[in-house]
Amino acid sequence: MKQLFTLVILIFGFSGATLAQNLTSSTANPKKMWRMTSLNVGLGIDCNNFRSMSLNELMIFAKHPEDMQRDLSLLTEDASTFTAGGVLQASLSFAPLNRATGTYRDNQEWRISIALHSPKEAMVSFKNEDLDTSIVYCNLHGEFTLETSYIFKGRWGKNFHWYAGGGLNAGLTFGNEMVLMSGKYFKPGAHPSTQESDESSRETFGAKSVYYTRLFIPYGIYYQVKERLQFGLDFRTGLGWQMIGNEKTNFIHRNGGFALGARFLFD
Repeated sequence: MKQLFTLVILIFGFSGATLAQNLTSSTANPKKMWRMTSLNVGLGIDCNNFRSMSLNELMIFAKHPEDMQRDLSLLTEDASTFTAGGVLQASLSFAPLNRATGTYRDNQEWRISIALHSPKEAMVSFKNEDLDTSIVYCNLHGEFTLETSYIFKGRWGKNFHWYAGGGLNAGLTFGNEMVLMSGKYFKPGAHPSTQESDESSRETFGAKSVYYTRLFIPYGIYYQVKERLQFGLDFRTGLGWQMIGNEKTNFIHRNGGFALGARFLFD
């Protein structure tokens, strides 16, 4: 898995070097190989669905798991494999040059993006309704991602624009922490934050950095509201890997998300 993450970094490095080279005109071909076409921004939700989650898997995130040991002998484990959070994304799009015609293609784009993800919460709960007690283990971290994708575009009528393609990204987390909450029993489907503050306790512990890489299919539809402005919806679906140092790799069997987007077109 270390090799896979290294490969992703090399791909981004190669993409950046290629872009810098191709945006510079040459004497043999005065036209740039890529023309910047738009700035895209989006605000939405991103989610990961892991293959499995348990206390043992969650404790690998902790820098000092021994500090979080509690008596769980009379409690029943309830683990969630789903995490979700907000995402703010921005990207630049580039159209490739058609060497045969000397014009830029209007049905294809290469995108380079950056995104900031709000903290996602991986959680494992231990509860006993008869004892009216619960102990909840959480790992929280935000994420910064870089990604590259290649898409194909088309139109429906005069004002609707659609796209679909393929891409990959690499992510590094920030604000890593482990949280241990104890309090009264809470019902299935409820969040432990529903407990009354004076009847629960919250402890925070150090957590390790986490790395991500994902393969995904981006697609969406936009509406032309002005000559150089479009609004629409962005979607994605894919899979990925979560790497906790050299200790553990978790498989994300479903990564998805959607966002409200705006596209500002250049000349």
